[in-house]
Amino acid sequence: MKKKYKVLLAVGLLSLVMPNQSIGSTLTGGDAVDMASADVLLDIAFVIDTSGSMSDEASQISTSMGNIINNLDCPDCNVWVRADFYGIGGTWGSGSLFNVNMDYITGNNSDTITNHSEDNAPAVTDMVNYYSYWGSDDSLVGQDYYKAIVTIGDEGTENGYPVDTADWAAAYIANQAAINNDFMIFSLTGTPWLSYVGQEAVRDDVFRAMAIGGTGGGYTYGNTGGTFAKTTSSTLEFDIEEIICTAAGGGDPVPEPATMLLFGTGLVGLVGSRLRKKKK
Repeated sequence: MKKKYKVLLAVGLLSLVMPNQSIGSTLTGGDAVDMASADVLLDIAFVIDTSGSMSDEASQISTSMGNIINNLDCPDCNVWVRADFYGIGGTWGSGSLFNVNMDYITGNNSDTITNHSEDNAPAVTDMVNYYSYWGSDDSLVGQDYYKAIVTIGDEGTENGYPVDTADWAAAYIANQAAINNDFMIFSLTGTPWLSYVGQEAVRDDVFRAMAIGGTGGGYTYGNTGGTFAKTTSSTLEFDIEEIICTAAGGGDPVPEPATMLLFGTGLVGLVGSRLRKKKK
C-alpha cells in the first residue's frame, strides 16, 4: 500500500478558487479532467521568501503557474492538484499569486515561529502545524492522497544570510515536523543577492538537507520524499512540473542499502566487462 503524504509547496497559479479551508490564492487543475476522475489528489502549498531579491522568482511563478497546471502531464498518474500560495512575512501585491501573508493562515498565533521574510524553514514548520487552516483532506475512495510544501528562497533558511547554526537548527525542526506528520518538503533556491554571490554552496546544503536528508550543523536530517533544485527563470517552469509529478507519485524515495549494493556491484561488473573487451 502506498504511504500517504502531505504536500506543502510555496509557489503558484491555477484556476483560482477559494475553498472554505483556505485564505490565500488557490489554483486547481492537473492532467485529470476533474477531481473525481483523478487517481491521485495532491494538496500543495507554495511558500516564498518575500524579500526584495526574490521579485523575479515571484513574478515568474505567478505568470507560469497557470500554464504548468493546465498542461501538466505526469507519466505515472492522473493527478488533481490543489495549490496554495503564500508569502513569508509579506506579500507581492494583488498582481501576484503571493498576495497573502502566511500570517493569515496561522492567525497571528503567538505559538508560530515565523517572524522574518526569509524564514523559509520556520515557515515550513508553521505550515505543517497549521495545515488545517489551508489544507483539505477530502480525497475520494480509491484515490491516493499526498501533501507537500515547496519552499523557495535565495539566502538562508532562517533570517537570511549569513548561514549559521540557527539555519541548520531551524531546518532540522522543519525536517522532523514534516517527517512526523507525513509531509514532503521540496526546496528551491534562486539566484543569490549580489552581496552573497559565492556563498550559495552552504545555502544550498541546508536547503537540500531540509528536503532530502543528510548531515550538517551537528544534525542528521531524514528524507521527506521531496527534492532540492537550484532554479532560474529559465528552468523554474520545468522544476515546478517535476516537483508536482514527483509529489503525485508519492515522493522521491531513498534507495535501500541492498539496492545500492546491487547497483554498485552492477557498475563494477560493467567496468570489468569493458576492460576485458579492451584486452581482447
